[in-house]
Amino acid sequence: MKFYKTRFAWAAYILCAALLFLYVLFPSDLAKEYLADYIRQTHPKVTLEIGRLKLGFPPGLTLYDVSVYHSGRAIADVDKLKISPDLLSLFLETTRIGFKGKGYGGNFKGNVDIINQTDNREIIIDADLAGIQVNQLEALSDLTRHKIYGNLDGTLTFTAKVPHQALVGDLTLTDGKIEMAPPLLAQRVLTFDSIDAELSFNGRSLTIEHCELHGDQLDGALAGSIKFSPHSSGKILDLSGTVRPHEALLAQMGKQIPQLLADKTLQTQGVPFKIKGPMDSPTYSFY
Repeated sequence: MKFYKTRFAWAAYILCAALLFLYVLFPSDLAKEYLADYIRQTHPKVTLEIGRLKLGFPPGLTLYDVSVYHSGRAIADVDKLKISPDLLSLFLETTRIGFKGKGYGGNFKGNVDIINQTDNREIIIDADLAGIQVNQLEALSDLTRHKIYGNLDGTLTFTAKVPHQALVGDLTLTDGKIEMAPPLLAQRVLTFDSIDAELSFNGRSLTIEHCELHGDQLDGALAGSIKFSPHSSGKILDLSGTVRPHEALLAQMGKQIPQLLADKTLQTQGVPFKIKGPMDSPTYSFY
């Protein structure tokens, strides 16, 4: 019995020593280069930069100061990202990798499913967001000239299967403000309690399925699309909805209230509007 206990103790010691040496001597620089090359080969226009990488236990990697670029333009900066594979799934048709991290003042977590098929590979990424400071998102500046502030929560699902890709989001933005450029309804700043939005993006256009804004100044609803031209950097707006101003906003506007907004019935039911044309010089119309 003592012989078996000794052998077990030595085996445990050797295993722990091997894990310790693997942790201490882990080739983090080679791992960073491998991940960057893999992303580049999978998506030639995407560049991944990693400040520091550390091996974790249970098996996984922790990445620090991660930056992602698309065609040389920054689209994401993450302070910390931990990725952990589901070891059993490595032997199945669908490989699952879990992740969680911190960035933009908030947290995120989710899973990546890699479906290995004979004809093609499909990737599905599901992410939950919490407390993200939306004004820190670089990609948002590509979608609007307005400066938006607030706490972003919600879910995102990204699906990629060559040559198609799609992003779907169900998001909520709370306790924020919008610095309007140009001003809307003679207001440079609009504050709000919440914005709930259902969005989808296919690489060529952003579709706003439904969007509702609630605040002290006004309530509103919006739907439509933003199309990205392949021949220029211009973006074409095709949006419509309703706006219902509150007394506080009407008091701020004073004599600048449009005739339509002065109608008490429309204040209750909402004033229909449209926003069309290039994002740099859109046309606003109330009807």
